This record gives sequence, structure tokens and C-alpha cells, in this order.
Amino acid sequence: ADEFPIWGEIMRGEVHLVNIDASGIRMTKDGYIGAKAVFCKLDWDAYKKDPPSLPMFRFLVSTSGCEGRRNQVVVDLAQITEKTKAYDKSLKLQNRSDVRAMDPTGFVFHESRVGSTLVANSLTAMNPAANRVYSESNPINNALKSDNPQLFRDVVYLMGRTNRIEEENMFFKVSSIGSKRISVMREAFPETPWIFVYREPVQTMMSHLDPAKVDVQKNGRIMAVCTRARRSPPRDLFDLVEQQGRRVDELSDQEFCAAHLASLCESALQELKKSNHHGKAVEYDGLIDKLLDDIIPNHFGVTVDDKARQRVFEVSKTYSKAKTRSVDVNWVEDSEKKEAHSTPEIRGASELFLSQSYTELKKYSV
Repeated sequence: ADEFPIWGEIMRGEVHLVNIDASGIRMTKDGYIGAKAVFCKLDWDAYKKDPPSLPMFRFLVSTSGCEGRRNQVVVDLAQITEKTKAYDKSLKLQNRSDVRAMDPTGFVFHESRVGSTLVANSLTAMNPAANRVYSESNPINNALKSDNPQLFRDVVYLMGRTNRIEEENMFFKVSSIGSKRISVMREAFPETPWIFVYREPVQTMMSHLDPAKVDVQKNGRIMAVCTRARRSPPRDLFDLVEQQGRRVDELSDQEFCAAHLASLCESALQELKKSNHHGKAVEYDGLIDKLLDDIIPNHFGVTVDDKARQRVFEVSKTYSKAKTRSVDVNWVEDSEKKEAHSTPEIRGASELFLSQSYTELKKYSV
């Protein structure tokens, strides 16, 4: 690392990739140029000690003091990838393991509000020392948006570098919109296992649009994650709506939300059909048992001993996005409550847009 004084902290694995900027990327015959990589020292121990308190990568970035430029190191992405690979290779030739790059153990995609954060928390809690979990991280999200498998591979390589001898496994829980770019991940890592987490349609819709919790603007429009794209819907959503004989501009907010969620499920289904068993669908119902008994040991190939099982059961008792212990954060199963409190609009939109993909996903489920 002394040969690269500007990047010494990066080479030694003392700082971590926290963001990338691919807005200026240009393709060349050998790859790409123009992408920037942002590094900063993350407090991984804080996350590993209590995953529900920092359920999203952005909270870990914030608590580590990595939001401001003062603690950041910004370098060219392609160049730093080349340099770190050369450095890591030189260490390996010397039989040194000061720093090494972990391969991805598994990817977690999801429909949104279906238990994916509980999956990330469980993967961390089962063996905090050995497992590094990235929960909806900017570098991965932005790399997928680039639609560039080589850039995606480089980002995963940099995020997998560790100077902790006890770290063995690396998992990525991707933001829900990333489910539309599973193909990029599959091209970059065709042999890496992945899952898509989904839930019964009305229950998922209620997680987004519960009338008792949702924000409604003065004009009557519902403000929710699943309605964000209302002003500029993507092409695949137009197509999906038209297949039902409807037009996007005439949809209610409930119908738009259901169509958005259906577009994520349909994208995942397309990749599941081509995945050659590397991808599996996982329904929310009985999620913890499915993780411990099948997905983690059989699909991701990571041993689950009694201590790991107990740690997962403990973390599953806490609301997955607690962020604080100052309020009651005990998790309570709410599926029946969601069904009972659902509105006719939510049930109708679920049936129109989500029932078919839900039925299809069950065919690929554990």
C-alpha cells in the first residue's frame, strides 16, 4: 500500500465503498471510464451489534460520519479497481491475508414492504463476525442502474474487500426497484444464488397504503413509496396496465400502487424462469423458518448452527426497522389485521394487477 500513498487507506481495507457516481461514465473498447468511487470508514461493529438500529445502509453511512466530504476519499472507479486487484494479487503471492476480497454469497431482491429487511437483519445476526450484509446500499443500487455488468462486478469486488480475518460471507439486500435489474446481477454473477421475497397482495398493499397511516395530500393524492413514479411512469408499467385494458392516467392511487408492485414481481418472474435454480422466490409467510431451514443452509450454502438459529429468533422479535430502543419495538405478526382492515379499493386493485404474478411466484417458491 505504500506504493500508492494517495489510496493507502483503500488498499489496506481501512475505508469502504459508500457511493459511486456513474453519471459521467463512457464506454471504451476495454471497459469504461468516468465513474467515480467514494470511500469512507464505516462503523461496521455498530451495525453488526444491533442490525435493527441501523436497518438501511444509509443509516450506517450517517452514523459513521460519512455523509460529508470531509471524511470521504473520492477516486476513479475503474482505476482503483485495477489497483486494488493488483495489490490483492501481490498479497496472495506472498501468502499474506492482510486484505482480501470476498465473493458475494447471495443477493436478496424483493417486492417492497415484504420482510426483506428482516432477512438482512437475520443474515447479520446469525453470525455478526463472519457475515457482512449491505442493506439497500447506494453503490449497488447505482451500479445496477448503470446496466453495466462489468461496473457491477467492480463495485461488488470493492465492497467485498476486508481486512477482518473472521469475515467470510457477503450478502446484498437490494432496493425494491433493483428487482427490475436482476438481469444485470445475473450476467455479472451467473452462479451466485439469489432470492426474491414477496407477500400476499392485499397484505403488501396494506403495508404501503394502510388508510390509518398513509399520507394524503390536499388534492386527495396518496403519498407512498409505491406511488412515487406517478408523474413519470416507466415503460414496463404502461405495458402492464395496457394488458389489463386500462390506461395509466385513469388509474386510482390504489391501482397505480398495485401496478407498480406487479411490475417488480413480473420482472422477478422473468429472471426466475431463466435462473436455472440459482434464483428462488420466498413468500413472507413463515419467513424465518424458510430462511433457517432452507434458504441459508441449502441455497446460500452457509451453515446454521444452534447459536445462529437462536440469534436469528432473537432479532426477529424486534421490528426490523426499529432504529431506536426508546419506543416499543417488539414485532407482532399483522397479516390477519391487514386483511381485516383492507378497503374494497385495495382488494380490487390487488386482484386486478397482482393476483396473477402472485400465483406464478408460488411456482418458484421454497
